[in-house]
Amino acid sequence: MKKILLLTLICGGMLSASAQTTDSTNTTTTTTTTHQYYYYPSANIYWDQATGNYWYLDNTSNQWKEAQTLPSTVTLDNNAEKYSIDYNGNEPWKNNAEDIKKYKTKKNGTVKIKPEKH
Repeated sequence: MKKILLLTLICGGMLSASAQTTDSTNTTTTTTTTHQYYYYPSANIYWDQATGNYWYLDNTSNQWKEAQTLPSTVTLDNNAEKYSIDYNGNEPWKNNAEDIKKYKTKKNGTVKIKPEKH
């Protein structure tokens, strides 16, 4: 009887040992930092508060550019309305289509903010 019990324990231990597998894949954690930007809808420009850099759409190349100062071809009125935007990453312009819809600039220069849908 003891031999049968011992044999059952050994076989059970072997079965559970063979059922265990080890996964040794590496896990990569990516951390994204939220930046606070200001969006100027009347000029379609972003300003990074932390770096002081502007993001603007260059009409010649049709690409977004980052600069410490705006080129003479891009004008930003000192009294232009600006809106705080929290964005995860360094390219706030990637949400530009949504920002244009949300902060609609009227012909008289005022901005109508479209409420967010939840």
